[in-house]
Amino acid sequence: MSSAALRQRAVCAARQVRPTGVRNTRSYASESHGSHGHGHHAPPVEESLGTAFYVAVGAVPACMLLYSVSRPGKDGEPSGISKMLERVSDMKEQWETRNHLMTAALEQAAHDKHLLYHAPRNTHVELKYPEVFQHGSPFNVPAGHYINMDKVVAHYRKQHLEEEERKAKKLGAHWYFKAPDKFLKNAPEDAPAVRVGLVSSAIGYGLFAARDFRKDDFIFHEAPFMQAIFNEKDSANKENLQTQHHAFKAAVASEDDSAALRIAFPRLAGQTGHAPVSFDDAAFDKLGKNLVHGQFAGSTVSREEYDRYISGLKVASNVKPSEVRQAVLDFFKHYAFQVRHGLGVNTPSASFSASSTSIATSPAAAAVGSQSVEACIYLLGSLINHCCSSSKDTDRGPNCYWRIGPQWLAHFVRPKHLCVQAKRDIKAGEQLTWDYGKRNKGFTCECDACNKSLKHYMESLCRVQ
Repeated sequence: MSSAALRQRAVCAARQVRPTGVRNTRSYASESHGSHGHGHHAPPVEESLGTAFYVAVGAVPACMLLYSVSRPGKDGEPSGISKMLERVSDMKEQWETRNHLMTAALEQAAHDKHLLYHAPRNTHVELKYPEVFQHGSPFNVPAGHYINMDKVVAHYRKQHLEEEERKAKKLGAHWYFKAPDKFLKNAPEDAPAVRVGLVSSAIGYGLFAARDFRKDDFIFHEAPFMQAIFNEKDSANKENLQTQHHAFKAAVASEDDSAALRIAFPRLAGQTGHAPVSFDDAAFDKLGKNLVHGQFAGSTVSREEYDRYISGLKVASNVKPSEVRQAVLDFFKHYAFQVRHGLGVNTPSASFSASSTSIATSPAAAAVGSQSVEACIYLLGSLINHCCSSSKDTDRGPNCYWRIGPQWLAHFVRPKHLCVQAKRDIKAGEQLTWDYGKRNKGFTCECDACNKSLKHYMESLCRVQ
């Protein structure tokens, strides 16, 4: 035998001698023998209609709605889609307009910027005081060293007065800024001017002329009695209430001011727990202690009138601090004059009657704004009552002008001081009145203008009958 055959036989013998591995059989039959064994089927499962079904169903009303919107109207009106597209197209014009305005504003701003940067500066400086011409030490100055500045002072004083008159004429078109024809540049000589009288128990005191006054005559000039911060629109402001309460407590703490307060404003005294003084102790002369020009001529109130007026006032007992603050707030609403600053002039913004139910604010107050301002109480000026203006009959309207500060009526008046001037001829014994300038005054007006108008109306009705 050949060698190749021998090798084949040896390989086959080796294969037979090799041991074979044990192969375990696997059974695929279930080994569970419980109740859920053979013969039971899986539970049924509900199948949904699918997303396509709902999309197909919703497409039908959507197509109907789109068709109805795309159809034109009955009278040939454009469809809803066309109107929507027109709105979007109209916005294009608005965008163009806005872009044009924005571009014009930017160009104007750039032009103003270049103008302000490159314009020549004004080297003229207004003088604050005449002595700025010649500064120097006030000590060891030889006689005649300084220049006489009287002519310079007179020049600037004249320039100031002309400017104030120009402003007054410019505002003269408004009835509440009606300026008198005559401006007082020098203080007149003191003379008996006013006296206090009782108008009625409901209205209270009033101010009456102590002598005859001609039109534009200066009546009196008075310093404030109490000063506080006041804002009619925001009257509940705690800081403002605090300043008003402090002003009231300062007046009560002073012996002279407390006596004047209880005489001039007995209603406030009773509301705050201070009994009004008796007629024997009522020193009416103290009401004129703040007059700067013009003399106080006393009172015409008799004992019977005073006792009848005082007996109708209630005096509160065990008054709480909150009740005192509320009474003082009402008092400022009814009697105070608001002094505004920053307008170039001290314009009057509010005046109030001696009646405890009256309040008034001029149109100037509404134009200025609602910011808190300083308010002043005057012993005599706050007692002047209201009278409605009459455009036809000037004899029935108010007979006084009033302003706060040195502008408008008399340039010698100090800041915050009240200046009163005759609007027309006033006879001795006539009550001084002015218009509060507010239609809704909060009280029933009983002035002469209203009473005469009512009388003429009733007479016309009688004539018709």
